[in-house]
Amino acid sequence: MKELFPKTANFRVVRLSQEDADMFSDHFRNLKNLILENEPMYPNIGEWFDQKVISGVKSGQRAAYVGYVDEKPAVSAIVKKGEATKFCHLRIKENLQDIHLGEAFFALMGLEARNFAKEVHFTLPESLWEKEKEFFKTFGFNKASKAWQQYRLFEDELRCSSPFYKVWDAILEKLPKITRIFSMDGYSLDNRVLMSIKAKYAEKVLSGEKKVEIRKKFSKKWTGQKVSLYASRPKSSLVGQALISKVIIAEPNTIWDEFGDQIGCTKEEFKRYVGSISEVYAVVLEHVTPYRKSIPIQDVSNLTQKQLRPPQNYYNLDQNRDWIEAVSMGALLQSIFVTPKPALL
Repeated sequence: MKELFPKTANFRVVRLSQEDADMFSDHFRNLKNLILENEPMYPNIGEWFDQKVISGVKSGQRAAYVGYVDEKPAVSAIVKKGEATKFCHLRIKENLQDIHLGEAFFALMGLEARNFAKEVHFTLPESLWEKEKEFFKTFGFNKASKAWQQYRLFEDELRCSSPFYKVWDAILEKLPKITRIFSMDGYSLDNRVLMSIKAKYAEKVLSGEKKVEIRKKFSKKWTGQKVSLYASRPKSSLVGQALISKVIIAEPNTIWDEFGDQIGCTKEEFKRYVGSISEVYAVVLEHVTPYRKSIPIQDVSNLTQKQLRPPQNYYNLDQNRDWIEAVSMGALLQSIFVTPKPALL
């Protein structure tokens, strides 16, 4: 399972894994109970869950989420992946419908489908379309027609469809707003700085061996800010994030005396880097969070549909919208990587 945390402390979302389905975990049981609450309107929904959802999550064909408020199940979502991806189910309890969860879940489900989908569709009751059609239109679902198969009692069910590229464009457009509201599985989506580090030193930062990054140019204004970490060539990838806890400016010998055992290089390497300059910046990194899987710059360029230039030193993300999308996408992607099952002995 993977957890996704909005900044509101009492809310969390869990992405259910194949193991959850195999073991019918508490999270999976909670998902089923939430879905069964729809049974008065969808009489066969329990049968659909048992016959389709369980096997779909086990095989990876479907992805499922359950959300909690104060540890009480409150949100359920299921997506079926493929060329014709279907947002099978999304239900958000009324007390949570004003914090942009619909946008966040559409983004997550779109990410699930990104490697497969040419088209996305879903069905919904006519009354919901009339109430929320402006929301659906912002994701490219511009019209609804009567579904050929009716699952719902007492009200017509409509079908909405959109080419995937339109849905994806909308997700990218909405990312900045989503980043201001949520963090995903402990990964912030609202980082202010992107820092490039040589690949061999980036590995030391992620392992905890290196806690201080030395720069000839930086700014103390980044103290207390989250920083996204980019490992330069040959890795050329987003690799994690950290907190800039301190930025100290001093002459090189003073910096080495205080931080030499945390810089991750020899004194000779340090001296070669600083040369004859009179002051250097010691950027102290805390709460380093490696990505589960690094994201090559080419991959994130393809996802955001932007040609990204590798940072040479650091970027102020407030002034670089393309990289804001990229680092947000990098964090969001971490929420949907599935850890492979351990090999059976």
